[in-house]
Amino acid sequence: MIKKTLTVAKKFYSYQQERFPLIVLALSLFPAVLSSGAIISTNLTIFQGVSALVASLAYLVHIRVIDEHRDFGHDNAHHITRPVQSGVISKRELQYVDVVAVLLLIIIAAVVGVRAFIIVAIMLAYSYLAGREFFIGEDIRRHFFIYNGINLIQMLLMQLFVYAVFANPFPFSTLIWAHFLFTTVGTIIFEFVRKVKRPGDDGTGKDTYTWYLGFNNSLIIYSLLLLLNTFLFFWTAALISPHKISVLVFSLSLAGFAYLAVLVHWAKKTRQTDQLMQLSFLILYGIFNIAIYFLALN
Repeated sequence: MIKKTLTVAKKFYSYQQERFPLIVLALSLFPAVLSSGAIISTNLTIFQGVSALVASLAYLVHIRVIDEHRDFGHDNAHHITRPVQSGVISKRELQYVDVVAVLLLIIIAAVVGVRAFIIVAIMLAYSYLAGREFFIGEDIRRHFFIYNGINLIQMLLMQLFVYAVFANPFPFSTLIWAHFLFTTVGTIIFEFVRKVKRPGDDGTGKDTYTWYLGFNNSLIIYSLLLLLNTFLFFWTAALISPHKISVLVFSLSLAGFAYLAVLVHWAKKTRQTDQLMQLSFLILYGIFNIAIYFLALN
């Protein structure tokens, strides 16, 4: 049993490096967890922060495993080099990982409180339906934008759970709504930008935004989403801080660097500039969240 566990753990380590980089995800989630706690509670604890982060990662693992099972046939046809298709790890072995992740998520929710547990129950029920494509199958898959939007709801439920970890129950104030919209658009951007490919890199799966929108239009939409996220950060921060002009200058200055990365990628269209564009938003979003954290504490 121990040997089998170690084997699965080793395979999952290789798998996550390519498909699900846990360290990158943790570093991405941590600032958002901090800002969520700061705007909803004045008495943050390390236990709350760690609980929210670990539970969020566990839920993302759960969703990733569901996606691998649901998309298995599609990936066999269009993405044969992915870890499951190339034999790095099997679906059954991923199922073992999923059981551990779900148990961890449930335990944390039970310890945190009743409302957090109820939200987790809803999260797991929704992921079950999403894993079975809401019993519609290919009919819903043909509508790419609707399909992705429906699956994105899982991330919004996760954000509600994070709030519940820090405040049980949590208030529906203007500040909370502003922050929730800020994190929602941030999540949309993460989902969008990872499916914006260079010309010629879309493959045959029809599962990227550039396949449907084209490269230039995708960059325009990303730029508009970036502007919206910057505005929502400013709105959230302005509700906390009296120094609105300073916050505005800070917001626009950071956004400027992200837009510079967009221009570079539009001109060069290389793998490196693609990674630069994604990294620039990751840094921007992280700094925005950390800024909200410190503003709320003051």
